[in-house]
Amino acid sequence: MDPNIENIEAISSIARPFIEPIFNTLVKPHLKKLNKWVSKKDTKDKIEDLFWENKFKKYLETIYRDSLFVTTLVFPNSQTKLKELYVPLTIVQANSNEHFKIDTFDFSIFDKFGKIVISDYAGMGKSTILKWITASIIEQKKSVPILIELRKIDSGNSILDEIFNQINPIDESFDKELIYQLLDLGFFTILLDGFDEIPYDFQEEITVQLSSFIKKTGKNNFIITSRPESALSTFSDFQLFYIQPLTEKEAYSLIKKLDELSKIKFGQNLINEIKEKNTPVKEFLTNPFLVSLLYKSYTYNKDIPSKKITFYEEVYSCLFKHHDLSKSGFKRPKRSRLDIFDFELILRDIAFETSKIGKVIYSKDELINHVSKAKSRHARLEFKEQQFLDDLVTTVPIFAKEGLKIKWAHKSIQDFFAAKYISNHSRKEEIISVIFKSGKYNYLNILDLLYELEYKLFRKIIIHKIIEKFISYYESQFLKKPAVSQELIDERIALLFGSDFCILKVKHEIGFEEARNIFTSALKKKNNALKLGATFHHSDPQYYSMNELSLDKQILKILRLKNENLFLDKQPKSDHGITKHLNAFSFGKAYVVDDDLTQPYNDVKKFSSINTAIARRLWTFSEREQVQSFSLDYQKCINELKEINEEIKKDSEIDLFSNI
Repeated sequence: MDPNIENIEAISSIARPFIEPIFNTLVKPHLKKLNKWVSKKDTKDKIEDLFWENKFKKYLETIYRDSLFVTTLVFPNSQTKLKELYVPLTIVQANSNEHFKIDTFDFSIFDKFGKIVISDYAGMGKSTILKWITASIIEQKKSVPILIELRKIDSGNSILDEIFNQINPIDESFDKELIYQLLDLGFFTILLDGFDEIPYDFQEEITVQLSSFIKKTGKNNFIITSRPESALSTFSDFQLFYIQPLTEKEAYSLIKKLDELSKIKFGQNLINEIKEKNTPVKEFLTNPFLVSLLYKSYTYNKDIPSKKITFYEEVYSCLFKHHDLSKSGFKRPKRSRLDIFDFELILRDIAFETSKIGKVIYSKDELINHVSKAKSRHARLEFKEQQFLDDLVTTVPIFAKEGLKIKWAHKSIQDFFAAKYISNHSRKEEIISVIFKSGKYNYLNILDLLYELEYKLFRKIIIHKIIEKFISYYESQFLKKPAVSQELIDERIALLFGSDFCILKVKHEIGFEEARNIFTSALKKKNNALKLGATFHHSDPQYYSMNELSLDKQILKILRLKNENLFLDKQPKSDHGITKHLNAFSFGKAYVVDDDLTQPYNDVKKFSSINTAIARRLWTFSEREQVQSFSLDYQKCINELKEINEEIKKDSEIDLFSNI
């Protein structure tokens, strides 16, 4: 639902004092250059008086308006003013640990850090931050923002197409090459939201496209958001940031803001109950999306859930049974006439099938097709596909309309129903095994939820297999011991398990593509833009560092956050880095770190520094999770493997059928 006419008119009035100076100071001085380029393209007849002024002012007004509103699960089917809901979030630079509170966006951050990646988990507010930054940039009259949702990019809609459609939505005949001429002026801030939401089948293609686009338009400022993925290392000159978790005070502030927008006031009761009970839910107060889910579920049963999975269960029940908070007790009839259980059966099917292809946004025909396929697998259920689709976006608003497209209200909702599908399937053990073997990162959040839903199976299949692999790997490494402590050797083995790390000393910057080709040749693996990434280090001497992370390594991060007793207790010692040790490395040769004692990275004097470099490369969210906190401990893994094998043996010996 778009903002109403009154809001649009009010925003247009508010926006004008910002838009005029942006146009006059940033755009207008370059009009002669643009008109000269257009004239050379024989399109001069299309340029009318005030053409650029009208086009840019209209664009800025539109993007400003769009950035001021958000759709939430708490208040579905309505646009909520962002400024009435936003609790200022803080981003933290991963290496320097510098904090930047995003209340009024500090534009000088680009002077210090250049291009930025904000990488964090589901629900931490990445998309919200980009909307806030977009509005703030316009209000500060600093730049012309372009906000692109990467889930919309596919083989039929390139990044250039998306920008063209935003700036020039009507005049389709106008030359798209003009966009590059505009971007070459360098006064844009390009915000790329949801790298992890690019459809799986297009990820490699779009990653290469993004890399090329950023290189061609490098005069501009860039921010990319994503869930943590090694693919982000593709953008080697981007600085990594993460979002600082909410404090309890900030979480309570968000609850109060939600309460102010609700006609039924119970926010203070929720806050009091959290404080009085000291419940495990406090762990989830750090995540803005989970705070909103907590508020939503509390509207339904006035109880505090203790697990993440329970959040989603209760929110679904709330959306299905008590959709309209403004009308106490009002239940909107379902057009599909399905009850809550049968409706969920179809939702699970849709979620699982769409998760496999890695898509969260669809055309109406695509989604109808998914509904039809799900219906065909449940012969006893009678309903019309269009009525079910209507329910999805109105009476049970799990989905939201976005122009002509329809999307999941939040990707984690899709993950939840996909996890429920797996958990309730007769072949769930086989499905979990195949997902694990696939190595695809887009299943990470589903696996996280399955940890709660199917802990015993998760332990039997995934934890069991990972620690088996680690034990085998550990026992094959450093059969000839270097003259360093066992502690350093254990660190190195644990760091390299499930990942590869390379060092390439260079005389000058050679670019990501060439560095990647050298790395992949050294690794003797297929060139894969999704798993390999290089970072160029402006040091003396200059070098690239590279890593490839397996799904195993990503799952270890989840297990560490779950407090599984599998990890090394000690953290690596602080170190100034490896630059001072690079004299022993040859220029232009990619060193893949392994247990070869003849190589410079295993020199006694360099061993500790190399450990630190690998640890920093693998995981740098040092404030929340120490850089080596997800490195496995060999002896703990031995003990855990023994316990799991005993559990499997006991389960196989239980007589399930006695006394039936």
